[in-house]
Amino acid sequence: MPKNYNLYLKGYVGDWNFSADMVNAVLDKHKDKEVCVLIDSTGGRVDTALSISSLFKLHGNVHCHYVGMNASAATIASMGAKHVSIDANALFLVHKCMSVVFEWDYMNADELAAHIADLEKLKKDNETIDGCIAGMYASRCKKPKEDLLTLMKEGAWLTAKQALEWGFVDEITDDPEDAAPEITDVVADALAKEGIPMPPVDVKKGSFLERLAQLFNPSSHSKPAAEAKVPEATQSTPQMSKALTAVTALLGATVTVADGKLTLTEEQADALESAVADHSATVNDLNAKITEKDNKINELNAKIADLVKEPASNTSDVIDTSKDTSPLNGLDIDKVCDALCNGLI
Repeated sequence: MPKNYNLYLKGYVGDWNFSADMVNAVLDKHKDKEVCVLIDSTGGRVDTALSISSLFKLHGNVHCHYVGMNASAATIASMGAKHVSIDANALFLVHKCMSVVFEWDYMNADELAAHIADLEKLKKDNETIDGCIAGMYASRCKKPKEDLLTLMKEGAWLTAKQALEWGFVDEITDDPEDAAPEITDVVADALAKEGIPMPPVDVKKGSFLERLAQLFNPSSHSKPAAEAKVPEATQSTPQMSKALTAVTALLGATVTVADGKLTLTEEQADALESAVADHSATVNDLNAKITEKDNKINELNAKIADLVKEPASNTSDVIDTSKDTSPLNGLDIDKVCDALCNGLI
C-alpha cells in the first residue's frame, strides 16, 4: 500500500475537493505513472462519480484506496481504477440512486395525472441509472448484474472483508496510519441528508451526537464502553427516515431519524436552542401582558364595588322643584310677557 498519495478525494462527491476537474488535472500531470488515490467519502453526485471513474479507466494505472466510511457515489468513482484496496477497518455501502422529490400543492385530476407522469419518468430514469451502476459493479465483481441490483436494493453496510468477498476491492490492508471510521457530527449530517443508514460504528467521543445521546438517555452515562455491543454490518437493517415536524418547524430545516437515531449538527442544535429560547421569551411576554390586564380588571372591579356600596347624597342638597320660590311666583306669566313687550316693566 503506498504511503504517499497523488490525490485525496474526501467529502461530498461533486464539491471542489472531489471534482472531475481536479482529478483530470492530477491525472494529466502523471500520464505515464501510477496514480495513488485516497478515498474517504459518504457519497454525492452520481454524474461526477461516473466522470471520475471514466477518467481513472482512461488513465489506465490508478490505485484507489478506501479508508473510513465510503458509500454511494464514492464507491462508483473507483470502478475505473486498475487496483482497489480498502483498510481493514473501513466500511463500504452501495445502494440504488435517489432523487429529490418534493411537492406541496393542490391539484385537480388533470394536474395529478401530469405529476404522476413526471414521477413515472423520474422512476424510469432512476432505474436506468441503477442498471448502469449495477453493470459497472458486476463487471468488477464478476457477478451477475441481478445480484448487484439486489445488494443495492438492500443498501446495507459491508465490512472490508465483505467488500473483498463481493469483489468491489482487490485487497485488504491494515496500515497503522489508516484511522478507523467514526461518526462525527458532519458525517452523521451527510448520511442523513443522503438517506443513508447509520453504520455500525461508535459515535466519536465528546462529539455533539454523543452529548445529545446522553441527554436523552441518562442511563448511558453509567454504562461501561466495553459493554456496548456493535451489531455486525450484515445485521444492519435500514429504516425509512421520518421527519420530526415540530423540530423541523422550529429549525426551518429537515431533521430525520434513521435507524432509531436522531441526527443533528451543532449548528442545528444551536438553532433549536435559540428557537426554544425565543418561544420561551414570547410566552413570558404574553404572560406578563395577561397579568397586567388582570390587574387592571381587578382595579376596575374594585371601583365598581365601591360605587355600589357608597350611600346617596344628602337630601338637603336636593332642590324641590314642586315649590317654586322664585320672585315671579304667583304672577301670571302671560301678563308679565305683555308688560315687558309694552315697556310697562
